[in-house]
Amino acid sequence: MIKILKLILIFFTAFFINSDSNKSSNIYSIPIDELCMIRNVTGFPCPGCGMTRAHIEILKLDFKKAFYYHPLFIFPSIIFFAVIFRKRFKIANYIYYNNYIIINILLIFIIVYIIRFILLFPNEEPFTYNYDSKFYKTFTIIKNILK
Repeated sequence: MIKILKLILIFFTAFFINSDSNKSSNIYSIPIDELCMIRNVTGFPCPGCGMTRAHIEILKLDFKKAFYYHPLFIFPSIIFFAVIFRKRFKIANYIYYNNYIIINILLIFIIVYIIRFILLFPNEEPFTYNYDSKFYKTFTIIKNILK
């Protein structure tokens, strides 16, 4: 069963993620910009913005670009494997049940998010503002009504 799920995950990744362009017209591709619900609603990038692009670049073996898109992309993978393999490996079990590790990773994510927000927002990908967001459109409508 796990082998089938792995194959489905690999197929989904290869078939649906379009890594060549942010704006895709191909019906079988999901533009990377549309994956983040927080960015689609608020317009602001979330702490995980760039994570998908970083993993795509790792699949291409472009480590420099992967670390540019998100320097902490490896941590969610470690936590994911700790959750999946916690009964097989002692180190995975230790990570899974150690709240200090998880809390420290979350704190590191918040600190890196703030630093990236200060340095990159709003001019550099993946920290650009989404003017197609629900928040921005609502704000624009209200602003036009109040004029």
